Amino acid sequence: MSRLARLQLIGPLVLAAVIATEELATYLLASHPSSELAWYLNLNVFRMFQRSHYIFSDHISMPYVQLLFVGLPLIVLAAAGAAFRVRLLSAVASNLSLAYVFMLAYAWYSFETPASRAASLGGIGFNGAWGSSSFEFTPGAHVYVFAALLIPTLLSFVASHLIYVRVLRES
Repeated sequence: MSRLARLQLIGPLVLAAVIATEELATYLLASHPSSELAWYLNLNVFRMFQRSHYIFSDHISMPYVQLLFVGLPLIVLAAAGAAFRVRLLSAVASNLSLAYVFMLAYAWYSFETPASRAASLGGIGFNGAWGSSSFEFTPGAHVYVFAALLIPTLLSFVASHLIYVRVLRES
């Protein structure tokens, strides 16, 4: 297995491990609701996963939905791609892991943005700008978790594309 192929697997594996850790923190909070550590982990460290849970719970009301429908399929795709030496499966897992990290960022942004208020009952225009008035960036542990997800999945994404560029050049 080449260096790029190993690098391609890092993104989905890191994402699945973080999702499993987040679900474990959620289980810890459910079993020990008076634990300060459990509250800190859920409200500060894994804040963006909590926000994405709001998006998933509108459609699927099931415990551990992110682990079952995101983490495990990514692990299966990445492992099957590595075991059977099918580059496409590893590339799909790599690309989907980056797409899921962007979905987490969207959920984080959409639930962190304060609601607009107007004095009239008319419609409010939204220009879609990411100005400082529409998005309050609050640094904290969740920013480090996001960076810890974005960097490996981005590297994995780039590695999967470099592999296919090499294949195209050889043929």
